[in-house]
Amino acid sequence: MNAFIKKHNLIQTHDTVVLAVSGGPDSLALLHYFHHLKRHDNLRLIVASVDHGLRGDESKQDLEYVESLANQWNIEFKGTSVDVSSYKKANGLGTQEAARELRYQFFAGVMEEVNADKLAFGHHGDDQAETMLMQFTRSVMPESIHGMPVKRPFATGSIIRPFLCVEKQDLIDYCSIHKLQPRFDPSNEQTDYTRNSVRKHIMPFMKSMNPKLHEHMQHMSERVTEDRTFIENEAKRVLDQVVLSDGKGGSAQFLKSSFQKYPLALQRKSFHLILNYLYGNQIEEISYLHEEMFFHLLQEQKPNASLDFPQGLKVIRAYDDITFTFSSTKGNSAFSKTLYIGQQVSLPDGSIISLEAGECFSEQGKHVYVCDSNHVTLPLTVRTRKPGDRMILRGMNGSKKVKDIFIDEKIPAQLRDTWPLVTDQEGRILWLAGLKKGEGCTGDPSGTWLRLQYKK
Repeated sequence: MNAFIKKHNLIQTHDTVVLAVSGGPDSLALLHYFHHLKRHDNLRLIVASVDHGLRGDESKQDLEYVESLANQWNIEFKGTSVDVSSYKKANGLGTQEAARELRYQFFAGVMEEVNADKLAFGHHGDDQAETMLMQFTRSVMPESIHGMPVKRPFATGSIIRPFLCVEKQDLIDYCSIHKLQPRFDPSNEQTDYTRNSVRKHIMPFMKSMNPKLHEHMQHMSERVTEDRTFIENEAKRVLDQVVLSDGKGGSAQFLKSSFQKYPLALQRKSFHLILNYLYGNQIEEISYLHEEMFFHLLQEQKPNASLDFPQGLKVIRAYDDITFTFSSTKGNSAFSKTLYIGQQVSLPDGSIISLEAGECFSEQGKHVYVCDSNHVTLPLTVRTRKPGDRMILRGMNGSKKVKDIFIDEKIPAQLRDTWPLVTDQEGRILWLAGLKKGEGCTGDPSGTWLRLQYKK
């Protein structure tokens, strides 16, 4: 264990270490082990123990037993009792999940109170193997199969697991050698929970095939973590091409052609990094099916398509643009506003269209439209498209469907229903704002002219 701790740099001299102790053989061995490390490394130790209230007086006695050991060995003690039943009902959680959340909340509070550097758990190699076997059965995505980290950031410092290099029997033997008397939780024998079923039914068979299973699984976990860290750092280069905004609940946008230049492994990792950003690392409903749907969207021949992901996230493809967004324009997309000379109208997206009259105007750029007032009927109307809309384009014989203009100009499907167009009172479309200009001019520069301006 000393070599394992040194290899992963888990403990430094003068560290303040919170020990998570339940009274079972794993955590009791942890307490005893660190009690002997205390003098050598000048550690400050704090024992933290939680009564989950699930076994009545028995679990309360576990808490009292741990406190008595801490007092006997002159170690600081922090203990609490929590109401798992009420918490799980209030938050819609299972018993184990609710207990874990309350336990970690308490541990975080203790770490903050004593400004701890480390929170040590007694998880061992068999726990690691069980965890990874469960991850294998629940997901086919490599990102989900990594086991428990030896060390990870938490509260004011880090969680450390110094016993991942040994198996359960090693800790039981340790307790026996040092005449420690662990307490046992009968619920660990029940197979209602997945972990207990894996422990009772699968692990014995696996270990009969390979007695060093716990070592192999730990090496695999470390290697997977190292490989994943490298790929993640490389994938962050891909994210340099992505416009991310507003964090959790926000949006992401990038060009399909640029994204697909990277190796598929980096595309996959970048996809998951984007989801972590948008969901705030709090998403469990994403599966390999969502990943497959996304990459099918990239390969699809249709220029406009979309996907619905959990919690209202939409993935939209519009030609070369890919957008992840929680926002929706449904229900407020259509509008119709009357526009008089000398006035302006504000549109739902914040843009403005203004109208003025004069004897001579220049028409420069796509955001300005000039027409002869003698050939239009005032006032004008600024509105969104309607089914069957057609307009006569300048220099063109005959009319063309607005729908076809959008397609020809590769306007994303999600923008078409909110794109402003300007008509006169007879319904003639004069201008598809900022995009295409219609007829409405004469060659005679005399008389009154109208000038429309579109400011986005």
